[in-house]
Amino acid sequence: EYDPSVVKWRIPVVVHVIRNSTGTLGHISESMVQSQIDILNEDFLALAGSFGADGTDVQVEFFLATEDPSGNPTNGITYSNNTTWYNDQGGYYVSLAWDTNRYLNIYTNQASGALGYVPDLPQGGIVGSSADRVVIFWRAFGRNAPIGPPYNQGRTATHEVGHYLGLYHTFQSGCGTSACYSTGDRICDTPAESNPRFGCPIASSCGSIDPTDNYMDYTDDLCMERFTPEQSRRMRCTMTWYRPNLAQLACTPADGDVDGSGTVDVEDLLNVLADWG
Repeated sequence: EYDPSVVKWRIPVVVHVIRNSTGTLGHISESMVQSQIDILNEDFLALAGSFGADGTDVQVEFFLATEDPSGNPTNGITYSNNTTWYNDQGGYYVSLAWDTNRYLNIYTNQASGALGYVPDLPQGGIVGSSADRVVIFWRAFGRNAPIGPPYNQGRTATHEVGHYLGLYHTFQSGCGTSACYSTGDRICDTPAESNPRFGCPIASSCGSIDPTDNYMDYTDDLCMERFTPEQSRRMRCTMTWYRPNLAQLACTPADGDVDGSGTVDVEDLLNVLADWG
């Protein structure tokens, strides 16, 4: 049911770029924002020729929203100048959030001194609230980001979107037990890992080689290159049960998309029904 081969989903994204009050700190260009969307697609679609090519094709695609919650055209990027918000304080997400059931809201600011975070996994009940978001340190956002190596290739966003779609860290709760669906990271095809790994090591713990190339560890951006098949299914299960209104079906004219817009609209569905008689 949750296998990626069933259907490809497209997630609309709005990126809220938060700068300080003068606009001198925190600015990210539209092209840099697009580069981060490109990286998410390389990693979640395991695109050939990209760093994510060796991973699992999750069949989840991201795109900057083309329509805001009021139905107005948009480029999917907002800019705000507010030093309090830039310092990741105050209720910026209450003021700025687009319908969190229908859009992935990403915010860039100081991220409270972290590379990035989500306030909670969807299983915790955050879905639908204005606090449901991904926050990324602005200097670590996009390709060749200004933070420089080793966190400048956009994998912080890949990691945090993994959390947003229901994944724990690979080192969650340490080694866990042989009951791998109920302990550790609750995934059986990610080798158990006692602690987070940094850098780009070949390391062992819990009786096996640690998954240091997994996006849900803490290794360097260029060492991260994969989600596993079961992580893929877990994320798609999360979208089905916790985020059912988030994604759009990706399709082609052969699938019933008459106008070639990339999604099935009412006109397309009426045509399918007419064909069925």
